Amino acid sequence: MKEKLNRTIIPYLIISSTYFILFSIMYWLQNKYLEIDESYFGYWLPIIISTILVWFVIRKKLKNLVIEEKHYSITLFIVFILLTLPVITFTYYLNRESGKITYLNQPSDFFRKPQTMYYSIESTKIDKANYRFSVSQSTIDRGNEIAVGCYYIAPLLDKDKPSTSTKLWIGLLIGEKFSNRVLDDKNKQEKQISNFIDSSNSQFNKHQFQTKFLKKIAIAEEDNYKKALDNTDINPNNIIILREEQGTYETRTGSSLIWTLLLFTISNIAWFLLNGFQKSKNKPKSIV
Repeated sequence: MKEKLNRTIIPYLIISSTYFILFSIMYWLQNKYLEIDESYFGYWLPIIISTILVWFVIRKKLKNLVIEEKHYSITLFIVFILLTLPVITFTYYLNRESGKITYLNQPSDFFRKPQTMYYSIESTKIDKANYRFSVSQSTIDRGNEIAVGCYYIAPLLDKDKPSTSTKLWIGLLIGEKFSNRVLDDKNKQEKQISNFIDSSNSQFNKHQFQTKFLKKIAIAEEDNYKKALDNTDINPNNIIILREEQGTYETRTGSSLIWTLLLFTISNIAWFLLNGFQKSKNKPKSIV
């Protein structure tokens, strides 16, 4: 067991801890000083780095264990998941924990104060009469489903000074998934999608917006919302779109920190158990 500790268990603990700490620091710095798309830095980059670590570093450690060929690939994949999840979960926590909130009496106060991640507006009028919307369709689940999103935006106006000229809007996504299997009736599918898009307008009109806890639309989502302004005289680059957030500002991180610590612990315990149940390969004896 002592040999396993030195050759595989302790090295993995050092790798996972160093990776977690360094990436967290790097993410915090970019989150504070840069404005990089969250999906790239908080999701794809950890996946890429974890893949490199698993393939070029941890895979060599696994070669010290006796693992059947048929179990080797799945073992690598499990290690990849265990290495990646704590990092992604912690970036989610850091992103929301570091986000500050600005309290506004009315929408016109927005541009008089420094921009933050979250906002709370005390009094506002949502001008649903001048809404805009766009539709996005994409295939998911290996093409077995079609995801349809209706992106609605409406101006946020002062209650005492209503005006149709505003740079602050609120967004709402109404989405649905539809089966897209080979044997599905495509005419029926198109009709279902068309009916959903038509009914989304009624859902938008019935929706009761809450403006006590709002967040700026993420960079990755902006295009879908701003497409609603195509063929209008409104410059989409000059507007800010907010959306409702669940919960409250105080509970914005949820249980993500607990999950981070739990996943990091599970990662190292799982690696320890893997080494405990698998035999070590004997080192070739040196010839004197």
